[in-house]
Amino acid sequence: MAKLSLYAVCMVLALSVTVNVGCMKCGEKAAQKAAETLAEKAMEKASGGKADIDVGSNVDISGLPVELRYPGATAKGRWTMTNEKGTGTVYSFQTADPAKTVAEFYKKALAGWKSLSTMESDNSVVMAATSPDEKQTVTATVGTEDGKTSLSIIYATK
Repeated sequence: MAKLSLYAVCMVLALSVTVNVGCMKCGEKAAQKAAETLAEKAMEKASGGKADIDVGSNVDISGLPVELRYPGATAKGRWTMTNEKGTGTVYSFQTADPAKTVAEFYKKALAGWKSLSTMESDNSVVMAATSPDEKQTVTATVGTEDGKTSLSIIYATK
């Protein structure tokens, strides 16, 4: 099941990037929404759960706890999967702040959580942690792309 879910998330991410580039060129919101719906249906069929995709200028981040929202970051996308085991959401953000500043924010935000892993390189940081009751899991990936800091948050609840 984990491999299938990961495959579905990767498929949606690839599709949404392709759709976003095409929609930016032609400015057609209808094409974007149709692609989101198609990707949602594919994810639902592959996983047996419920999928919801939100990309563009008004991304809903209400499902992400406030303490995990980086101040001033612009939401670029949200991909959610829900099944009988829980809900998993990938949030994509961008900020002009340095990656080091963003990484420090998440190190502090996750200080009370149980660290699962941390990987750091010159260009990126990946932190994974679970809440003390183990009902929430977060993976924060911070990197630099085209002179801006990109942030991906995977937030899962049981």
